[in-house]
Formats: sequence, structure tokens, C-alpha cells
Amino acid sequence: MTLARFNRQEFKGERWDYQQGEHVADIQPSQGGKTHWMYELADATDFEGKPPVALVIKAVDPTPATMAKKLGWKEIHAWPPPKVYPWQNRPPGYNLWPKHNLTMADNALELTQAAQEREFRKLFLSARKGGQPIIAGELYGLLAELHLRALLIEGVSRGSSARSPIWYDTQKPSGTQGVSMPGQFFNCPTHLFLGYDPVETNRKRFSEIGGINTQLVMETVSGCRPSCPPDCAQHIRVVPTRTPYGVKPVSELLYINKNGPRGGYMCIIGVH
Repeated sequence: MTLARFNRQEFKGERWDYQQGEHVADIQPSQGGKTHWMYELADATDFEGKPPVALVIKAVDPTPATMAKKLGWKEIHAWPPPKVYPWQNRPPGYNLWPKHNLTMADNALELTQAAQEREFRKLFLSARKGGQPIIAGELYGLLAELHLRALLIEGVSRGSSARSPIWYDTQKPSGTQGVSMPGQFFNCPTHLFLGYDPVETNRKRFSEIGGINTQLVMETVSGCRPSCPPDCAQHIRVVPTRTPYGVKPVSELLYINKNGPRGGYMCIIGVH
């Protein structure tokens, strides 16, 4: 089957059709550009005046810092954000980045994670009232380290009806030893972006995406073979790409929209 291909600019400007409350998932191996793409996509999305909030877990993470500066988002350390008065401009988005305890104390990590869990939990609980888009990167950390599993599952299961979508990314859909990836994170999102994944156990989880040809999905993200023609339209490719952090192997993306014609549609998005 031949899939249509679009560059990223055309996709964001002409093909991206987002309805309020819809969940978004970005699943691909580490260093594939997940965080950067989520910010780009959020910037191209009309959230009807409700600024999205991105959760930042790492102590040092250049991509959220760079993208926030580029897009005019405001960095905050606690939720809720400071009140915006009528004479002030509301920022288009927020980075919720709780401060890390960077001392050499034995309990520094525990104190940091406790602060993250507290502030992120307040955000998820307030989102129950409706209308709050959340960009929850580092899904593994939120599930396994910050103990937010129940709130995340509730959010993806019920948040759409409250128009409080969760956008999230993960690099290992098969889960890790002792930490499983709940099936709701594959079946609930309306929009999915999948990168090249050479690991068969990861690709098998895509069979849980409802309403689409999952066999085609697993085949497409397995990547091009040596026998594929240069203009292969069936598999996604990994392309060496210059980034602000050097040349990195960046994957094309398989995009899945489960609300498309005849129950859903797919296309491939290039790296530029």
C-alpha cells in the first residue's frame, strides 16, 4: 500500500486537523525528536485560548528551554501559574518545571521527585474541571517514578470529554521490567505519530491501536529494507539531520488519525 507523504511545514499548515479535547501520542526511540515535534505541533494548534502546559522532568533539558523561548512560553515552577491581569498578555503556553534539589544530600532525588509529583498532580486534578491541554512528555517517568499512573489513565480515558487533552510521548511502548505501558495509551489517542522502531516487541504493542490496519502500521514503522527503492512510499526512513545539537538520526513519522474518512487514515511526514 502506498502512503501519501508530506513535509512538516505542509502537514502543520494544511493537513493538521485537530479538534478540542483530542489526545495525541508520539512514540519513537530516544533522541528521535519527540519533544521538539510536540512543541512545533502545539504551536500550530488552536487550543481556543487555553494555554497548553508542558511538563518538564529533567534537571537540564535544552529542548523545552529553547522551544519555550522561541514560542514565547513562560517557565513556571509551581501550579497554578501567577495570575494574569487584564493589562498583561497571557503567554501562549507554559513549561511547568519544578525546581530540582541539586545538592549532594542523600535525599536530594527524593525531594525533587516529591516536588514534581506534587505540582504535576495539582495540574492533573485541576484539569478535571475541563479545558486544560497538558503535554506530558517522559511518560515512563510520570508512570514509574512520580506515581501518577492513576491520574494519567483517568486523563486519557475521560479527559477528552472534558476537553482536557493529554499529549504524551514515550520511547519504549513495550514497557520495561516491572513497569507496563497501559493499553489506554495506545487505544485512546485520536492522533498518533510513530517513528522508526527496530524492536519487534515494541511494534507489537501497536496492534492495540483500535480502528486501523495495525499490520500496515507495524510494517511501515519497521523501516526501509536494502531492497526498497529510493522513493519508497511504504516504509518510514531515518535521515541524518543537522540539529542545534549536532547531526542526529531523525526518523520520519507515520501519522495516524483515527477520525479520518472510513474510520481513519495514515500518511508519512518527512523530517523537514
